Amino acid sequence: MKYKDFEPSIIQEKRILKLCKRLNKFSLDEIETISEIDSEELKPIIDDLIQEERLTYCDGTYYYNKKVCRKQQTSKLPLFFEFHKKQDIEYIIKGFCTDVEVLKMIDLFGFTKHVMNKFYDYLRTVIYNEQYKELLKYFDKCPKLPQERVYMNTKVYLYLYNHKLYVSQKYLTNKEAKKHKEQERLEIKNIYLRSYRKVLNRSFTGKFHLHLAEEIWKYGKSFEERYLLLSKII
Repeated sequence: MKYKDFEPSIIQEKRILKLCKRLNKFSLDEIETISEIDSEELKPIIDDLIQEERLTYCDGTYYYNKKVCRKQQTSKLPLFFEFHKKQDIEYIIKGFCTDVEVLKMIDLFGFTKHVMNKFYDYLRTVIYNEQYKELLKYFDKCPKLPQERVYMNTKVYLYLYNHKLYVSQKYLTNKEAKKHKEQERLEIKNIYLRSYRKVLNRSFTGKFHLHLAEEIWKYGKSFEERYLLLSKII
């Protein structure tokens, strides 16, 4: 796998960090063998953990930084926020809310692709989690059978409540769940197709639910509304 084709994810980084904690100290070859992740994919994650001071490096050995990682656990935001200026974070959030693509943000502000992907992935995850919590409240009161969609081997489950479409990575179960009405299924189809077109060129395997939730959330909102709502939930 070529590095330019690899997009490190927050989930993958958390997995590597847990392994680093367990090992405490290790070489690159050791963690590559144990994690079964190719070095071209693993090295950018390790380098980023060093930059964030969650790992230190000396004479071919990496060390887990317990003090910094404990601080991360007590913080609401991911630790990588602390290693960027407040103004830069504002630019990134505003770029996300204005639909500025990662490569353009890199050209405009000089951020690395790795940093931009981490921030954008985080913001998408926050949006997804927020709408998922809202979905669960509706589902508990009025359970419905989902409409299923698949893209790039990733299946998502769609639910409609009050003309608002919700995305779930999981199939919600309830014995009393009923099918969506015909008019609701048509509405789901229309909203999905509208959002799906924007996701096609930038969705990745395993992240389809995040990109789709993002587009559904953004639709019909002005920049100011997106920015204010996102600022409240991060």
